[in-house]
Amino acid sequence: MKRLIDQFRRDGGGNVAIIVALLILPMLVLAGGATDLARYEAHRAQLQDGVDRAVLAAASLRQTVPVETTVQDYLKSLAFIEDVDLDYDYTVSLNVRTIKVKASYDMTAGFLPLIGIHTLPMVVAATAQEKRSNVEISLMLDVSGSMRFREPASAPTRISLLRPAAKTFVDTILTTENQPTTTISIVPYAGSVNIGSTIFDGIGIARRHNHSSCMEFATTDYGVGLIPFNQRGQVPHFTQNHATTNEAGLDWGWCPSEATAISVMSNNPTVLKNKIDTMRMADGTGSAIAMNWGMMLLEPALRPYIAQAAAAGMVPNQFANRPAPFNDPNTLKVIVLMTDGEITYQRRPNQYDYPRNPEGDRGNYTWYDAGVANNHLQAVCTRAKNNGVLVFTIGFQLNDANQAQRDMKTKLRNCASSASHYYDVAGLDIAGAFNSIATAIQKVKLTQ
Repeated sequence: MKRLIDQFRRDGGGNVAIIVALLILPMLVLAGGATDLARYEAHRAQLQDGVDRAVLAAASLRQTVPVETTVQDYLKSLAFIEDVDLDYDYTVSLNVRTIKVKASYDMTAGFLPLIGIHTLPMVVAATAQEKRSNVEISLMLDVSGSMRFREPASAPTRISLLRPAAKTFVDTILTTENQPTTTISIVPYAGSVNIGSTIFDGIGIARRHNHSSCMEFATTDYGVGLIPFNQRGQVPHFTQNHATTNEAGLDWGWCPSEATAISVMSNNPTVLKNKIDTMRMADGTGSAIAMNWGMMLLEPALRPYIAQAAAAGMVPNQFANRPAPFNDPNTLKVIVLMTDGEITYQRRPNQYDYPRNPEGDRGNYTWYDAGVANNHLQAVCTRAKNNGVLVFTIGFQLNDANQAQRDMKTKLRNCASSASHYYDVAGLDIAGAFNSIATAIQKVKLTQ
């Protein structure tokens, strides 16, 4: 008996089978579990990729399909989509779409139930946002008498070169996508700026004549923000250099005609391009006056007046709350000042009905010189830049042989946000300047 027991103890036959029997379940769990985990990762990657693409599509400001529909359309190709739970969190407004989606899915395990794990839960999430900056632009265009000149004599007039360049600028800025959030105010100017009879009378300026509608700034009104309009007077209707006007497109007067009045906060390319086509030349170059109006059209304090204009149908209702605060992170404010010459002195007849000399060089006049006007310009430029307004300037056909025009280049360069924001151009190059500015504005808007 003892011998049999010892023999049994020494006999190793069948041990491997026993060991295999004991290990088969753990081995099956390990191999099958690896398969389940590989399936899990493949499903998770597919779900994450689908959710990522879905929220990007849903966040597009051009998207017109409901968020839920967009997301589901992007995920419908998943074989397991019927078992996916989707949670949505989104805000949609005119300028911003923020889409957050969380997708949950419990994947049924194939082998892990052997150890009591029946499902492998996964949760993926994605967030996408597309934001469109509000843009407020003041575009000041010189329509002084010198814009009728040609260089050389066989070339188009300066104003004929300006018109298509400015219209292309409008089209580049006011794309269909940008129109809901972008406004352009056009400020044509000669010796002064005609703000239009409706605005002139609406803001309470005392009218002395009906020939034109230019407001007289006090010498302390530059670079100080909004001023009390109802305490200012009217520019007399007079001329200085063009007593007789037989040239097409050139009007008599220091204050431009009603056809050349400003356009306020429009997003309608057709309206703005019609203004550019119909504006007429007049006497003088009041760049500081134009700059002051352009800046005031960006001043937050102007908002009550814009609200009134919107109520009267002069400004689209969606812009009734403009101008935005200077520190608004979602608003880009831009000034573009174009001129073809140095600033002229500002002369005025003391009496509105005083008989003017044909060329205005004699008689009862008051005036301040170009040096004072240049100081006014720099004061407005400084205020604009100090308040985060992006300032572009264009010197068109400025002649280096002329000391005053050479100095004007320096003043325009100093006015601009930087030297690279100043454009010194001639002839057809004015189109390139406006195109470059439009492109720069778009780039700044995208990076805000």
